[in-house]
Amino acid sequence: MKQYKGRFIAKAVRALGMGLVAGLCAITTAQAAFPEKPITLIVPFAAGGPTDVLARVVGENLAKVLKQTVIVENTPGAGGTVGNTRASRAPNDGYTILIGNNGTLAVSATLYQNLSYDVLKDFVPLASIGDAPQIVSARKDFPAMGLDQFAAYLKKNESKLNFGAAGVGSGSWLGGQLINIGLGVKVNAVNYRGAGQAVNDVMAGHLDYMVESTTTAVRYVNSGMVKGVVVLRPNRIKALPDVPSAGESGFPDLQFDIWNMVLVPKGTPAPIVAQLSEAFRQAIASPEVQAKYEASGIEMPSAEQQTAAGAKALLNKEVARWRPVIIELGAKPE
Repeated sequence: MKQYKGRFIAKAVRALGMGLVAGLCAITTAQAAFPEKPITLIVPFAAGGPTDVLARVVGENLAKVLKQTVIVENTPGAGGTVGNTRASRAPNDGYTILIGNNGTLAVSATLYQNLSYDVLKDFVPLASIGDAPQIVSARKDFPAMGLDQFAAYLKKNESKLNFGAAGVGSGSWLGGQLINIGLGVKVNAVNYRGAGQAVNDVMAGHLDYMVESTTTAVRYVNSGMVKGVVVLRPNRIKALPDVPSAGESGFPDLQFDIWNMVLVPKGTPAPIVAQLSEAFRQAIASPEVQAKYEASGIEMPSAEQQTAAGAKALLNKEVARWRPVIIELGAKPE
């Protein structure tokens, strides 16, 4: 009897062990097969703006790395928080990715008081994928060139001027506000659902200027559709050699870049996070993306910020950095 029970227990243990091994193999196989269906890349702005352009450039090469379709989904509204909310509620299986920047991630964390998500707790950063210098682009007949002339003109005409932005809290809005603070003026912001709409009104002369990413500004400036006034950087950039830099002016500290980051919902399995992070690193390192980055003036993030850990550190630092600025501005969502 004891021998029978012993054999029975031994068989049960072997069966249980085989079951566990099979289960682990199934999990490993499922993870190894990722991605098995198209991936959605959520852009929290309307089509045509700098975030959208960058997402499509990188998404095209991400698809090549992963050998799977990447669908760019534009979900604009409320300074990027509509798209962020959509992403935060998506399944945490790696098939929904969010792209964001200083404004939609770091600034909105303080600007919006009743968000349904916490940007630091409800997302897992994958990588920082591109740093875009910011340029003041103006209507074609704007009478100033360079930051010194620009400052003098704004101080004389601030009550008559308007700048465009992609909503309160967006990068373009923040750039315009930083100019107000740095130059001691109060130019009115006109907010749109996306930067592309604001750019169109600058081109049409309905707006005086906007702070725009080189991602889109380079081609508009070079084609003469808008006037490049100043690049908010210490030195001129290769993509726009004729546009003066802030460093050449009496306001050398008025500098502003937009970093861009990709994230997934919290709870996404660690192996998938690692795979996606590496896939983005490979995508932005491709010759095709590098060529487009150079043409648009976009710079590669540091090697550390291209990792999940580095991107997380950047996001935490930037949320803390912008909190006192937003509080000082007394900014409220529109």
